[in-house]
Amino acid sequence: MKNIPILAQIEGQDSKVNTDWLAIMATLKKRGLETDELEVVYFELHAGMRVTTRGLSLAKAIPESPLAGLLHEPKFSARDYAGMLSA
Repeated sequence: MKNIPILAQIEGQDSKVNTDWLAIMATLKKRGLETDELEVVYFELHAGMRVTTRGLSLAKAIPESPLAGLLHEPKFSARDYAGMLSA
C-alpha cells in the first residue's frame, strides 16, 4: 500500500484535517481494524470512495499543489525516456 493524502473528519464534527494513509492506518489499527479490513479501506479510498469507520469519515484528498515529502513526481530526462522506449 502506497501512502496517499487523506481528508479525515471525526464523525459529528464539522472540521476536517489533511493527513496521509500511514497516519490513518496507525489510528485504525489502534481502534481494532485487522490487516484485511485495512486493505479494504485503503482500496476503497484509492478508488475515490468515501469511507466511514471507527468514528472517522475518510476520503482521498486531491491536493491543489503537491504535498512536499508525501507525493513525488518522478522526473525523466530525454535520455531516460529514450531508454524506456528501447526496453
